[in-house]
Amino acid sequence: MLTHDEIIAGCIKNDRKAQKALFEKFAPKMFGYCLRYAESKDDAQDVLQEGFIKVFEKINTLKDVPQLEGWMTRIFINIALSKFRKKRSGPEFVDVNQADLTPDSPEEENTLSTLSQSQVMDMMAKLPENYRVILNLYAIDGLSHKEICELLNVTESNSKSILSRARKMMRDMINQIPPQN
Repeated sequence: MLTHDEIIAGCIKNDRKAQKALFEKFAPKMFGYCLRYAESKDDAQDVLQEGFIKVFEKINTLKDVPQLEGWMTRIFINIALSKFRKKRSGPEFVDVNQADLTPDSPEEENTLSTLSQSQVMDMMAKLPENYRVILNLYAIDGLSHKEICELLNVTESNSKSILSRARKMMRDMINQIPPQN
C-alpha cells in the first residue's frame, strides 16, 4: 500500500497506480461534496470526474502536502459552482423584506435530529438549485455571506434572503414528515 507522500509523488509523475490510490482514498468523500451541489447523481458523477482530472493536472502545484484534502475539496466545490454559474446567470434576486427570518423551533430541531443523512440529502435535492447551493455554502461549508457573494456574484442581502427561503422550504418539508412514535 502506498503512503500519502508516495501517492502524491506518483500522481505528480502521472503514475496510474498512484492516481488510482488517490481516487480510491478520496472519491467517496469528494462524491459527497459533488452530490450536495449537483442536481442529480449523473451531474455529481460528471463533477467528480472533472474534479479528479483537474486534481491530477494540478497536483504539482500543491504547496502543503498535509492540506491535500482541503485543496481537493476546494477544487470540487469550485467546479460544481462553475457549472452552476454556467447553467444560470446566478441565484434569483428576492426582496429581503419578504424573507422569512423566523428561527427554527425546538420541535423542528428535534425532528431534524431524527432524520437520516439520506433523508436530509433527498430534501436538499428538492430545493431549487440556487437555494441548495447557498444553503450548502453557508450551513455546511461554513462560508460567510460575504464569501458567498464573491463566489456567486450576488449581493449579501440576496444571499441572506435565499438562505432564509431555503431554510423555510426545508422546515416545511420537515414539518410534512409524520411524527415517529
